[in-house]
Amino acid sequence: MDPILSIALFGVGFFILVKGAQVLVNGSASIAKLLGVSTWFIGAVVVGIGTSLPEFAINLASVFDGESIGLATIIGSHTFNTLFLLGFVSVIAPLTIRHGWIARDVPINLVVVLIASAVILFPLFGSDINGISRYEGFVLLGLLIVWFIFMLKRRASVGEESVYRVFTVLNSIFFILLGFVGVFIGGRWVVSGAVTIAELVNLSPAFIGFTVVAIGTSVPEFAVSIVAAIKRQPGLAIGNILGSNIFGLFGVLGMTAIIRPIVVAPEIRFDIFAALIAALIFTVVAVLMGKKYHISRAEGVLLMVAYVVYFIFLIIRG
Repeated sequence: MDPILSIALFGVGFFILVKGAQVLVNGSASIAKLLGVSTWFIGAVVVGIGTSLPEFAINLASVFDGESIGLATIIGSHTFNTLFLLGFVSVIAPLTIRHGWIARDVPINLVVVLIASAVILFPLFGSDINGISRYEGFVLLGLLIVWFIFMLKRRASVGEESVYRVFTVLNSIFFILLGFVGVFIGGRWVVSGAVTIAELVNLSPAFIGFTVVAIGTSVPEFAVSIVAAIKRQPGLAIGNILGSNIFGLFGVLGMTAIIRPIVVAPEIRFDIFAALIAALIFTVVAVLMGKKYHISRAEGVLLMVAYVVYFIFLIIRG
């Protein structure tokens, strides 16, 4: 494909990804509200999964193209979300986290990273694949279903409100289908364009995945969390990010590996540990530092600085 056309499709693909995810989230959140589930469920499950669909589209496209961009995007997006995005949102509006969220969901986020890291780095079923086999994909997807059932049991709090509109059932379904189409078309174009950009500037596709694509696909989470934080809805702001992280590591990697096993490039292994360290830093900031169950502006800056240090390392490594 012509480089100029490929780069143009990269930009257009990102636009379609973001818009498709937004439409999909709006339709999904409307369905969730019609079913009477909690705002926390909408944030962690509906919105978290919806805003992660760009990563799923890119990951699926990349494994069929034999590229490492997809896995790099998942890992890079997790690190960006946990450090920079949560930090930025806390600087805009310091987040007060309910004790129940800390007791249940922050440890779950850490455990998910540990399990995903083990699956990526070690052949759990004696597979000769240097990565995630189909069997391991089924394990990850099964764990996602367990988490989904656990979240579904959450009940809405009294007086709880959502920033999302409620549409009719038909309109909601239409938005969901339209969003799916946009996400998958955009994902294919983003992968093609990212590979071209990497070749033009002599950088590895993994670097492009960890930086440009990972940050770009986190734009939906960014938008949702900022709006939720400004409207004083920390359940959506934090739940969206944690839900996106969990779906990315369990759902996206699991479903992709079932369709086609994922080969892990050697240069990605360090960044898996970086994602684990990011989850540990967030847990310490949320639970142990300063005021418990509260992320202050200073702590938000600390999270952002930690990501900047990692980003500089990526640039130096190339």
